[in-house]
Amino acid sequence: MKIKKLDPSVVSKIAAGEVVTGTHSVVKELIENSIDALATRIVVELLNGGKDEIRVQDNGEGMDREDLLLCFEPHATSKILSFEDIYLLRSFGFRGEALYSICQVSKTKIISRTDRSQIGHEVEIVAGNLIYQRAVACQKGTTVIVRDLFFNVPARRKFLKSPAIEGRMATETFERFCLSHPQIAFILLKDQQVIYNFSPSNLTERVIALFKDVSHDSLATLDMEQQGLRITGCVTKPPFFRSKRTIFIYVNGRYVINPIVQSAIYAAYNDFLSKGEHPLVILNLSISSRDVDVNIHPQKLEVKFSDEEKIFKLVRDTIKKVFHKVVLHKLPITENLSDETSDHRVSESFRTYKSDLKVQSMEFKRMSNHYFLKPLDFNLIGILRGRYILVETLENLLIIDFHAAHERLIYDEMISSIDHMPVTDLLIDMEIPLRKSELDLLEKTDLLKRIGFDYQIQPGKIAVKRIPKWLDQSDIKDFLIQSIDEIKLIDLRSFEEVIKKIIADIACKSAFRTKDRLDGEQALFLVRQVFDKKINTCPHGRPIIYSIDLNDLDKFFERI
Repeated sequence: MKIKKLDPSVVSKIAAGEVVTGTHSVVKELIENSIDALATRIVVELLNGGKDEIRVQDNGEGMDREDLLLCFEPHATSKILSFEDIYLLRSFGFRGEALYSICQVSKTKIISRTDRSQIGHEVEIVAGNLIYQRAVACQKGTTVIVRDLFFNVPARRKFLKSPAIEGRMATETFERFCLSHPQIAFILLKDQQVIYNFSPSNLTERVIALFKDVSHDSLATLDMEQQGLRITGCVTKPPFFRSKRTIFIYVNGRYVINPIVQSAIYAAYNDFLSKGEHPLVILNLSISSRDVDVNIHPQKLEVKFSDEEKIFKLVRDTIKKVFHKVVLHKLPITENLSDETSDHRVSESFRTYKSDLKVQSMEFKRMSNHYFLKPLDFNLIGILRGRYILVETLENLLIIDFHAAHERLIYDEMISSIDHMPVTDLLIDMEIPLRKSELDLLEKTDLLKRIGFDYQIQPGKIAVKRIPKWLDQSDIKDFLIQSIDEIKLIDLRSFEEVIKKIIADIACKSAFRTKDRLDGEQALFLVRQVFDKKINTCPHGRPIIYSIDLNDLDKFFERI
């Protein structure tokens, strides 16, 4: 007989390993319990990166003796009563696995008191076995002390990282809760040294306290409710960006990793980011429990939405609307564009004056395709705000977004070159670590190879050998990660839509950016290409040209 039933102790250790992967997961589970207990103050202490001791103390509701003796038992929870309750969750915990799993692989002490009792109770559990229980004097709330994590599973303990890395990962987990619950006071100590001491505040103040390079002026708040979904949080406004990817996504207050939402965020910033730039985003989606499934994995880091396309569009559009509120006060103009000796410095800034004078507004028009039917003679006037080329024709003043124009030209050239894409061979293979699910996805599709990539899939990573000629090598890692997120949407969109979106992303990264210094020949080339190829929108649908009729100007100034 080959099949044997596992010993319960083996089963419990295996199950614990899915929930408890390191000191950071212990910190996560214990803080979630404190929040579920309505704590307004949570203190986390780590010794030796948490490998020796993790202590989480709160002032929440606490537990009486009966609950305390039950809380470390398997599948013991106060959060649900039936299976259907999982789809109506308002709490973080619900499986009854976290505390049980922690106690199975550590030496754990729990001290707790409710406000209904004058005396508290303490229990100690070693490897899942109750050692003692006794009455003690303590403050209202609960303190959990976890010592010697994985002491009874040496094979797992040796895979814990160094104290510095374990401590850093636990700190990052702590920071996520500080952002999702700014109304709670959070304190973090590492080896008896205070690292953070946050008083209750609002999200903006918490962000500024946590990220020293962020100011009030660089932040914009989000608060939108539509179609049964509310989006709140804050984001950095262009042109403030960071070199590190700093995105915090929460669903009903729970930190999650979700490629759909992350893709939507970068789609909103697509026209503003330069190479190596990332926004700071803290985003919370409040959504009906019936429209989101958190019951996917014991660590609850992944969620699934019932309507992913709706989520994508609402997140993208909500963030985009914020940028329309950004006001620029100066209007610098570069003169003598055609002069090759010009260094293109701003020659003058025009101040803005307020006046009670009511001015009749002129009609500004996007360039229509019919306009391109006319032969065009034009003069280049200059560069406006480091972003637009000013062009004079016989009948119009044209304002051309040179990033959008260049992006469209690259995009069209790439689309026409699919399956025989010009490429660049890397001198040394670039190895990029990926999750197994991402590697499996790349094995199932040749989409990236169709647009010029060549790579080899290896355990835990891919080795990139060749890239499209338009893509900068410094962008490879971030671009591949974003592209994989797009490929995941093939089920929601057609194959052709996804490949066009990925090509548009390459074009956007490769095109001239705001403040790039165009010389006269580059500007002249772009304008001629726009007219010759008769293009008026970028790959994402934004207009390339604004047209102001010169007759309208003459009428406004009463010259005709």
